[in-house]
Amino acid sequence: MLGSTRALATTVVVVRTSDAEPYTQADAAVRERLTPHQFIVRSVLIKDVSQQGVQAAIGKPDAVIAIGTSAARWLHKELPGSTQLAYCMVSNARDAGLLDGRSICGVTTDLTIGQQFGLIAEALPHAHVVGTLYRSDDVAGKNALAALAGGLPAGWRVQSVAVNDYPSVAEAIEALTQKSVDVIWTTTDPKLYDSASVRALLLAALRARIPVWGFSPAFVRAGALLGVGVEPRSQGTQVADLVVQFIADPAKAAGSTAHSPDQFQIALNFIVAQQLNIVIPDSLSSRATYVYRTEK
Repeated sequence: MLGSTRALATTVVVVRTSDAEPYTQADAAVRERLTPHQFIVRSVLIKDVSQQGVQAAIGKPDAVIAIGTSAARWLHKELPGSTQLAYCMVSNARDAGLLDGRSICGVTTDLTIGQQFGLIAEALPHAHVVGTLYRSDDVAGKNALAALAGGLPAGWRVQSVAVNDYPSVAEAIEALTQKSVDVIWTTTDPKLYDSASVRALLLAALRARIPVWGFSPAFVRAGALLGVGVEPRSQGTQVADLVVQFIADPAKAAGSTAHSPDQFQIALNFIVAQQLNIVIPDSLSSRATYVYRTEK
């Protein structure tokens, strides 16, 4: 880590996707982490950068931190290659195009498949078949399915349904629930999941008595059995530590690396668990940040 006697202060510009609270929380955590190292940190919005231009809005800092996918994607294309770029609060760095081209590192909101299925196995110890929707006519969809299959614990297998093979998402969901699966896994793919398809999946899965893994606490609140979320401040802290490391040792910034979050939040829906006669172990519920129960 850098000492506090740096001759020339290091400058870092934080570029937020918007002023939404999760992004401002991550921004605040970046400042808190970097200030003790005598970094000079200032913040701008990506809309201002795109309107004013990189030179006018950002200048020539030692590093830029993008907060949110939109900011990271824009800067990945437009920021001069001589300026080191890092990011956080980004979902699916590969689909965002952040693993190709320029050198860039950052923190995603995505847990590894191993981390996800560690939680699923803890909640559903007898499960071994996972069902999922994907798009076989989309490279990202095929990559996601391959990543799922390749990251499963030993003894698990996948039953998949290609949404594009059916006249509607609802019919694809119905086909998935007709398969013999122990849990349905969802991913943060906007081509698959919007509010309507999430609602349709949760209703169909409940009728078929199949628990669902949700990709956010909101998904779990809506009716998935369990899932995860990230805490924005921890994302900001983690990316700030990456910046400190590669400023101290530029060789560590070579290549493109997407780090999974060091910290995440577990969400559990005990209403759904009761409806499906699933007993959530205390070892899991005691670690949950979000717990949804029947209101008394």
